[in-house]
Amino acid sequence: MKSCVTFCKGAVRFGLGLSLPAIAFLCFGSVASAQSYDLFQTGSGASVDLSSIGLGVVPLQGVPIQTSSIGNTDTIMQRGTLSNEVYPVTMYALYMESTSPVTYKGQSADVYITLNNSNGFFSQSVLPQPDSLSASTGTVTITSSSTFNSSITVNADVIIVIHGDPPTNSADILGHQAAPSITLTSTNSTYTTTPPAGYPSNPNFPANGFYPKPNHTGPHPVVPSSCNSGPVPSGMKANLAVRNCIASPE
Repeated sequence: MKSCVTFCKGAVRFGLGLSLPAIAFLCFGSVASAQSYDLFQTGSGASVDLSSIGLGVVPLQGVPIQTSSIGNTDTIMQRGTLSNEVYPVTMYALYMESTSPVTYKGQSADVYITLNNSNGFFSQSVLPQPDSLSASTGTVTITSSSTFNSSITVNADVIIVIHGDPPTNSADILGHQAAPSITLTSTNSTYTTTPPAGYPSNPNFPANGFYPKPNHTGPHPVVPSSCNSGPVPSGMKANLAVRNCIASPE
């Protein structure tokens, strides 16, 4: 896999606009049998429509799942085997919180949006999901112009807790239920075959030579995660600064 990555890096440097898609497919094919992962942080402008329970559209920010190992990651996608230029994808983990308190049943409350499809890798004490959910799946399709298109249906959980209290304590939960299903789509989004600066290097979540930068149409914009310990990115809680994560070498 090391030689493939080196070969791809050279293709990006010298073959841009000429042969990158074909070269990329050859490289991806050598690792296609392994599960691959995309680590993201939620960008500004995320929201969830909870009009059905009287809360309207609630603005959201990302909550890092495990800063010590994956930095500011709050969204993880799992990719399956590349076939006919298409990756099947599954939402693996998701953790978001309302940017400000709401009023629910006469109380000041925080809204959490979660999804834990990690089969126990992240415990419920780390990433709670009290309800059973429909699968969150979709596809990423590589195009001939060195871009990709994607469509992913997300079925997450809503957890409403007393303001300031964690969603992991059942005594603090005021209510929970499945969130409205949403579909995130992107067209002609870009990707690289080497990690962006600061991208988390974690052997449990290999990217296998594909680092997407989706431009989602829908209420959940994302950007690649990072381990940077500088200013907290816009949309993230200041008391959840990124620490100790090891960045991938450029």
